[in-house]
Amino acid sequence: MKRLLSNLVEKICMVLVVALAVVVFLQVFNRFVLKAPLAWSEDLAMLLFQWVAFLGAAVGVKRMRHFGIELVVKKLSAKARRGVEILIPWIMGLVALTMITEGYKLILFNKNRIYATMDLSYIWTYSAIPVSGVLILVFLVQQEIRRLKSDREERG
Repeated sequence: MKRLLSNLVEKICMVLVVALAVVVFLQVFNRFVLKAPLAWSEDLAMLLFQWVAFLGAAVGVKRMRHFGIELVVKKLSAKARRGVEILIPWIMGLVALTMITEGYKLILFNKNRIYATMDLSYIWTYSAIPVSGVLILVFLVQQEIRRLKSDREERG
């Protein structure tokens, strides 16, 4: 059960990517082959893409695999690398808190908006932002706990 939950976000991302590919395929097929475009497919594709992007960012934090950060950190001296490894999670935490608070404001601002092509609220789209922010914070805390345990083991 623990293993299933630990990879739940990745599994959700995989399902959403597959759904996105299917929707885009249907959109292209119906538009260019059947000459009967689906009105809802573009909006659904955008919604799925936003969820994949934001959840993917959280997975990147979970795995500590943000390419740009990794590329820069590898070029630093050991002492500078250690300082950056401590500073980056704090910066990412501030970004995550901003995603939570501002995402929540976006949800409230758009709560009465409905997609014209789907009978679906924009809340579903904007919820990706604070959900991702919460996941990023959870993954950052997990990373910090592991780092602190590792530091204690190295010292003692």
